[in-house]
Amino acid sequence: MSDTKTIKLQTSNLFRTFETQEEVAEYINSHSLPEERRLLWLGFAFGCNYASNQVNKTFNLKFKKEKPCPTN
Repeated sequence: MSDTKTIKLQTSNLFRTFETQEEVAEYINSHSLPEERRLLWLGFAFGCNYASNQVNKTFNLKFKKEKPCPTN
């Protein structure tokens, strides 16, 4: 018997959840002021790094069978 647990990360309904990097870029680049774009990219980068760090410290990730590795 395995002692691993299935965990599902939840998103917040308070914020938009992007499905692709292209959607993020389109949303951020739709802002007209360069300072707004810069701050949005900065916040996005901080958020991605924080989330990646927490996931990597906590979980051993494996690809789902139906979702192949994007680098292959």
